[in-house]
Amino acid sequence: MPHLRPRSAHLSPVLLLLLPLAGCGGGETDASGGESPTQPAAPGVASRTFERAESEAVRELREAIDLLDLERAEALLEELADTLPVEGDLLRARAQAMVGHDVEVGRLIEKVRARSPEDPRVWSTAAELHASAGRLETARDEIRRGVERCGMTPELLRAQAIVQLCQQGGAPRGLELLVRALEYDTDLPFTDRALGQAHLLIGKRALAEQRPRRALESARAAAQYDPGDLDIRVFLADTLAANADFGAAVEILEELNEEGHDRRGEPASMYKKVAMAELLQSRRDRAIEAFARAREEGLSDEELGSGAQILLDEAMKAMSEGITAYEAKDLTTARERFEYGLSLDPDLLVLQNHLAVVLFQQGKYLPAAVRWRAVLETSIEEELELPDPVHLNLSRALVAAGEKPAAKAVLEAYLAREPEGRWVAETRELLTRLP
Repeated sequence: MPHLRPRSAHLSPVLLLLLPLAGCGGGETDASGGESPTQPAAPGVASRTFERAESEAVRELREAIDLLDLERAEALLEELADTLPVEGDLLRARAQAMVGHDVEVGRLIEKVRARSPEDPRVWSTAAELHASAGRLETARDEIRRGVERCGMTPELLRAQAIVQLCQQGGAPRGLELLVRALEYDTDLPFTDRALGQAHLLIGKRALAEQRPRRALESARAAAQYDPGDLDIRVFLADTLAANADFGAAVEILEELNEEGHDRRGEPASMYKKVAMAELLQSRRDRAIEAFARAREEGLSDEELGSGAQILLDEAMKAMSEGITAYEAKDLTTARERFEYGLSLDPDLLVLQNHLAVVLFQQGKYLPAAVRWRAVLETSIEEELELPDPVHLNLSRALVAAGEKPAAKAVLEAYLAREPEGRWVAETRELLTRLP
């Protein structure tokens, strides 16, 4: 059997969306010898004429194929497929379809069809795979022939649902058919992904129609059936935001980023929305926190809009409080206020300088040097004239930290850069005192 290696670049858009729906319920005696009893049919639906394997391993295999866990599916197929005379080949066909091996899919289905033409799982599998590949008329023909052979069964109802989900506007009817199939067979396999996609499509329609509450209900239902699906998780975040639950939306987006999905720009925009919502509720402190997170996530001052001015105002307020504490010789409070101000607006050089002064007086010489070096480098890069001799302060901090060669280099760089500068005399004097 060919190894299952995803080749999504070769799949059609319809296949990419709905191949996960293609999965075969059914089976026979499982690897452990356990069987599930045949269930009586509801009116209009034929009784099951086969035994379905229900061991934990077989259930795990079906789930792996249903939810696109190809690595797990491949391992379990190697172990279990040969113990399932009919379902084994149908499961192989579904797995091969997920990686675009269409020739192998056709071979496996026809192999099983020749051996078990009265088994509804053969016809439903063929129909679902054709539908997922966009061949809807062929899928409908498979269902019709399956009903003629086997009568209407839960498997064929599921196949009808897949056909509906693969066509424009068919999600409500598809969901109805899935629910009906599960009423006839509560353990019908390969329905979780289908149910998740059905609710997702219905929810997207509701959101497009400006019905955010209904969209959120559908998103939550979709996540209940297929919690790992990326599209469903992103849509859940979108619907939470549409219902002004921005905090929950941000949590989902941050989880996606942590897992390696690139949603980097979205949390920033969402934090801005959070901030605006908090302002409307007169919760300024929480709004400031959200604006700061938006900036931290990458929003520029222009993108922040009024949020940038709010952050600047709050940072200047924190600086004023820090200066008051410094003048009262309360270095701990002064440092805390300066650090808080910088968390709101990291580009404020005056705050960087104030914090460096406090750190130096607390004996934190290297941290102070880091702050002063940042101020000095920014001023050089942006050609700013500083009111204080930051290079002298930086040099003294480096000397105190035991970094005399680095201190000497700072002083020499100033003299080379500004040979007639304001602080030349002080710089030369300090330089002569260094070994």
